[in-house]
Amino acid sequence: MAVDLSLIFVGAVIVEILALKLISRGKRVTRFVVMSLFFTVDTLLIVGLIGTPLSPVFRPRDLPREFWLQILACVWWALAARELIALLKLVTRFHKVAAENKLLFDVISGAVYVCAALAMMGFVFGWPLQGLLATSGIIAIVLGLALQSTLSDLFSGISLTIEKPYQLGDDILLEGGIEGQVVEINWRSTHLRNGANDRVVIPNSAIAKMRIQNHSAGTKRYNGTLSVIVDSRNEVDVTMELLKQAAMTCPKILKQPPTTVSATDIKGDRVTYDVSFNIATFNDAGEAKSELISQIYKRARPVAAKQPQVESSSPTQAFTASPLLFFPESEVLDHLRFFDPLSPPERAGLAAKMGRHHFKAGEKILTQGEKNDAINFVFLGVLQVTHQVTDGRTLEVEKVGPGDTFGQISLLTGMPSAVTFNAMTSGLLLQLKAEDLKPVIDARPELAEELCQYVSQMQEFLASFERTALRPVAAQQHDLIWRVKSFFRLGEHTFSG
Repeated sequence: MAVDLSLIFVGAVIVEILALKLISRGKRVTRFVVMSLFFTVDTLLIVGLIGTPLSPVFRPRDLPREFWLQILACVWWALAARELIALLKLVTRFHKVAAENKLLFDVISGAVYVCAALAMMGFVFGWPLQGLLATSGIIAIVLGLALQSTLSDLFSGISLTIEKPYQLGDDILLEGGIEGQVVEINWRSTHLRNGANDRVVIPNSAIAKMRIQNHSAGTKRYNGTLSVIVDSRNEVDVTMELLKQAAMTCPKILKQPPTTVSATDIKGDRVTYDVSFNIATFNDAGEAKSELISQIYKRARPVAAKQPQVESSSPTQAFTASPLLFFPESEVLDHLRFFDPLSPPERAGLAAKMGRHHFKAGEKILTQGEKNDAINFVFLGVLQVTHQVTDGRTLEVEKVGPGDTFGQISLLTGMPSAVTFNAMTSGLLLQLKAEDLKPVIDARPELAEELCQYVSQMQEFLASFERTALRPVAAQQHDLIWRVKSFFRLGEHTFSG
């Protein structure tokens, strides 16, 4: 009794399906080899059944047999389309472009299956394709007009996939000020995660027409920019140096490549500066800007606007809408909350007694264990603060820059400094000696009470910091930095040694 090849064909297809289910999808090469072997067997069987698959299947005297063979021929064409798509998928995997070209690959896969369907109608059933294609063309025109926007997004997405101006995870800036990290690229749109952690969805047809600036191209770093408007009474060179030094004190801003500052515009009594810096992750952008704004504001004061200021919901825009003035030496005490209880004449009297100390990069300003007899205001320059624990390790605590003060504890208690201050750049310190401050404290009991409470809190924290540093499993240095910064900048943003 002759064996029906059609049953063997069906059995081979079923065995192939079961075999592929047993093989992990991650083993693409193994799956492709198994698929190819079964497809070769299926091809030999279909040729034995109907001859060539490129000829229509007709059995006028046995219509049930004809219909059965047509079904098997259609199955073979579907298997052929699947084999071709598997080959393309394997090639893209070897070239490591499967993820980036997913949209293009989906379109090609769809086109392959459409061609297989046309082959079934033309080669298996013998239907004339001219009329079908003409009718399909009319339908395609109608659908194209109805889905014009969707198709525009689709083909724009294909264009972006081929050109690859950005990839998943890239930080991009689009024309119009739209900025964020690419978190998804699909058929219709590109999804960004902006600095406010919001998801921004942009149609591919729109993004394809925009100017795209990719901050992540060729680097693992991310870029940030802050525009600052400064009163033109401040010299440009001095202002640029102050802005650079302010950025040096911010923990979220990377040391390398160094921050750059450029004067980009001048209008009447104001000059616009762009501070360009680098951060480790895109999510740090908002925090880095906040740190930079806070540090700049400790050394500057807003200038009264000559016209009503336009309200803005953005803190950065509000900061840059009114020009800033980096105040002169004579106004230093006016901007320290530490001296708020004093009257203007008292502050002016103390300001006149402040000494000036110019320092150079590498100079040791104050050493741990050394007694200090002055409150120091950093007028210009950056200092590295370190603390040596009892086991000999030296911890980098933070950096202090323009607008910061230090030395209060040692001055007020007579205790030696708990930290060391080393100059990273050249600069200028304004110093208020103990003998000049003592008469004012004696005359102001409320100031003395505030100072005593402040010193007590500082001493308690320094003891806690020492215990934390000596634990067997110590906290990470970055966590220690933030704990110190959050405590030492009580109100007036000061660091006391």
